[in-house]
Amino acid sequence: MTVGDAIELYLADMRAYARLTTDRSATEYRRTLSRHAEDAEGDDPLATTREDVKRTLRRWTHPNTERRMRSMLVSFYDWLVEEGLRPDNPARQTRAPRGREAHVYRLTLEESRRFIAAARGRRERRIAYLGVCAGLRRNELRLLRGRHFARDGWVWVSRESAKGGRERWVPVITDVEPVVQEIRETTAPDHHVLPATLWVEGGRGLQPKECLERACHAKSIWRTVRRIGRRAGIGASVHPHMLRHAFADHVTRAAGLRTAQAVLGHASIQTTEGYLAQPSLDELAEAMAGVRFTR
Repeated sequence: MTVGDAIELYLADMRAYARLTTDRSATEYRRTLSRHAEDAEGDDPLATTREDVKRTLRRWTHPNTERRMRSMLVSFYDWLVEEGLRPDNPARQTRAPRGREAHVYRLTLEESRRFIAAARGRRERRIAYLGVCAGLRRNELRLLRGRHFARDGWVWVSRESAKGGRERWVPVITDVEPVVQEIRETTAPDHHVLPATLWVEGGRGLQPKECLERACHAKSIWRTVRRIGRRAGIGASVHPHMLRHAFADHVTRAAGLRTAQAVLGHASIQTTEGYLAQPSLDELAEAMAGVRFTR
């Protein structure tokens, strides 16, 4: 058996046991393990060593990335051990790097309001409102179809778009009602809310045309969010997940942990608790409003 054969068997098993639920995850695992196959001396997964694992991990310099890649290698070799193909796991013989706290720019409530107010046109409004007021992830946004708004007062995040296949229902709050109503009136059940844009020949050369049956590219959402953020005058470069953080920060404090966990689709409440680890920027400003050093 070659390393490549072992990788494909491993990925098939992970799919079968619902350990890998999206094409994106499977692609990332395959890419990491293929790099490891390149780094290994020889093409026998039963003969790879701790040094081969360390050689692969040295490809990445950020400790958080290295930790994630190591976990993939650990999982792969655990599978080989469970299958009785080798007696040990060389990835577990390496030390996991200490994680580094991720830097997160947190939007204030006022910045969130400015962001959605700065959105122009139907497409920008859909991205801004569903990001800030429904907390949808970027991939959830791009895979939305008309059928996800069929139940009045709710946004359905279905299994094929939700992280880890964990479907959920997000109540439509007052702020986003006009946008949701517009989607329900104009988008067919199988058409994408954020369709791809194709360039076709027209009377004056190439012209943009929406392809309603295809989802837009993830990068187009990222570029749109950044453009709206600049227009809103927000100092940081705004990205889609920042909108989800703003939603989570506000909902956790307004509705409580359990409600926030449900609408955010977090597998663990510890993830939701992370949003309460420190006061929001608005709470800090309110608490410090009365602080004076002079009379």
